[in-house]
Amino acid sequence: MGHASGPPPGFVRLEQGPVSLDVRRDLADGARALGLLAPDAMLRRLHAGAGAPAGRGATLVLDWPAPCRERALVRPLRHGGVAGPLLGRWLLGLGRPRRELAVTAALRAARAPVPEPAFVWGRRLVGPLCEAAVATRLERGSDALAFLTSAPDRRRLARACAAAGGAVRRFHDAGGSHADLQVKNLLVREEAHATDVLVLDLDRARAGPPPSPARRMGELMRLYRSLFKRGVSQQIGARGCAAFLHAYVAGDRALRGALLARLPAERRRVARHALFYGRP
Repeated sequence: MGHASGPPPGFVRLEQGPVSLDVRRDLADGARALGLLAPDAMLRRLHAGAGAPAGRGATLVLDWPAPCRERALVRPLRHGGVAGPLLGRWLLGLGRPRRELAVTAALRAARAPVPEPAFVWGRRLVGPLCEAAVATRLERGSDALAFLTSAPDRRRLARACAAAGGAVRRFHDAGGSHADLQVKNLLVREEAHATDVLVLDLDRARAGPPPSPARRMGELMRLYRSLFKRGVSQQIGARGCAAFLHAYVAGDRALRGALLARLPAERRRVARHALFYGRP
């Protein structure tokens, strides 16, 4: 089924007919009890979509049986871009979702603010074609786009912007490189007097040495552009951007200087992208 390497530490691979499941070791018995190795079990659940949080698209919340009492958010993988209409949910092997699982597990072990991975499910279709889904532990909170559109007050907004800046810095420092850092891929979790943020959707992300300042700035500006694309840049404003950057650099003057040196080129890129979704 493609990608011959085994699952990451702490995970086991279960296989039955066309179905393969790389699952956290402590969840393996629950996976069997839920019948996830049956050929159509996962598809039936995904099509039903019971329990999916609002704003999460075609996702599924899966309740694990006792004694785990855990809940997993299951996200089917689909092709984007120009290949999307042609291939849809069909993948060429399971390398892509298994790499996402391995990267998420590695970054989690490095204390990056990412969700805890639960499993990768895959089913062989015809030849090398497969369909797959990736699951992480269900986390409370709302994605940053939903948070911004809920019109938070100034204090909540400032806390969230600072928490996002700190989270992305820890993600990068742990060796994470995100392929699509954008506003919907940050999960805002609020307590009474504190806010933290998780970095979501590590499809095509990488784990390795901390990225260069140029790579960091490219990802930060991709996040910045997504605010304009989604129509929430005014909610953030200059104060929110300043709070994010202040938390991200955390007093590191060398990093701040290296990031700001990239700013003119990135502003030109913002202007080019603005032609397609409205000028900032």
